Amino acid sequence: MKDLFLAARAFLLEKEDLILASIIRSSGSTPRGAGAKMLAGREGRIAGTIGGAAAEHLAVEESKKLIAEKRSARREYILRPNEAADIGAKCGGEVSVYFAYLDSGDPALLPFIDAVLSAFSAGGPSWLFTRVDEGGADGASGTGGRAVMGAAGEVSAWLGAAGAADAASLCGEEPVLALKGGSLWFCEALVPSGFVYVFGGGHVAQALVPLLAGLDFRCVVFDDRGEFTKPELFPDAVKIITGDFSDPGSLIRLSEKDYAVIVTRGHVWDVQAEAFALRSNARYIGIIGSASKHEFVRGRLSELGFTPGEINASRVHAPVGVPIGSRTPAEIAVSIAAELIRERSGFAGGA
Repeated sequence: MKDLFLAARAFLLEKEDLILASIIRSSGSTPRGAGAKMLAGREGRIAGTIGGAAAEHLAVEESKKLIAEKRSARREYILRPNEAADIGAKCGGEVSVYFAYLDSGDPALLPFIDAVLSAFSAGGPSWLFTRVDEGGADGASGTGGRAVMGAAGEVSAWLGAAGAADAASLCGEEPVLALKGGSLWFCEALVPSGFVYVFGGGHVAQALVPLLAGLDFRCVVFDDRGEFTKPELFPDAVKIITGDFSDPGSLIRLSEKDYAVIVTRGHVWDVQAEAFALRSNARYIGIIGSASKHEFVRGRLSELGFTPGEINASRVHAPVGVPIGSRTPAEIAVSIAAELIRERSGFAGGA
C-alpha cells in the first residue's frame, strides 16, 4: 500500500487529480477482497489492482469519468461466471468499489498523504478510515466531492462525543465496513500490527527485507556485526540493530504479533537467536538451514532446557520457507516470504 501513496504523492505534486479505488465489500468468487486498491489518473491505471478482468476495466473507465467530474462515488460490480472462469474462479461474485477523488488543489491532501507515509515507518500499527456514504452534513464526502480520509484520532473527532470508542471498535486486523455516527465508514489496517525480526544481516536478509517491505511487512534487522547493519544495506527496514545474539532481549522484545526469521551465519548464533525467540510470544519462528543443522540446533536447545513440545511447536518452522527447491538467496527469500504471507493470512491450504 505504501507504493500507492508514494505514487499518489508524485502525481499530486504534478497537479494531476487522481482516484484511489478500493474494494470495500466482496462476496462470492472474486480475485481480490476488501482492501484491495488501485490508483488511477486521467490516462488510466497508475498502480495497484482491484483484481483485473472486466471489473477492473470498468473501474478504470469509471475513474477517468469521476476525475473529469471531480467527485467521489461508490459502484457495484458483478463478476459473471464466464468472467470468473477467466481468472480461475469457480463461480461469479460481486464487489463494491469506492472511488475516492483526490483533488490536487486540496491544500490538506498532501499533508495527509505525508502523514500516511510516515505511519509506515512509525512504531505502532495504524488504520485508515474512509467515509464511503452518499455524503454527510458537511457536504464534503461520499459521492458529493472529495474523499474524507483520516486516522483514528481524526475520525473520533468527526464522530462526536462517543467517537473514540466507535473508531477504536473498528480497528482490527480485517477491513470493516460499518455505520457510525450516521455515516458509513470503511476502516482498514494501514500499517499491520507486528514486525518481522530478521536475525542475521547477510545475503539472504539483504534479499528478503526489500521483498517483505513490498508486501507490507515491517522488518527489523538484528546482527552483531556492524558491517552487516549498515543503513545502506537495508533501506527498507524500519529499524536496524547492532547487538549481541546472546542477549537480544536487552534491545528488543517479540510480541505475539511478531515474526522471527533466523538467518544468521552459523549454528552457534542460530541457537542463541532461536532460544530467545522460543522464550518470547512470537507468533512465528523460522530458522534457515539443512536437516543436519537443525538436529544440532535442537540438541543444543534441549541442553538449554527447552522441551520437545517447545522446540517442535507449530509456530516453529525449521527449515524456514515454503519448499520450492530454492538455492540462491533470492529464491530462499521468495520461499520465506511465501510462508509469511500464508501465516499472515491464516491460509491453511485446501481448494
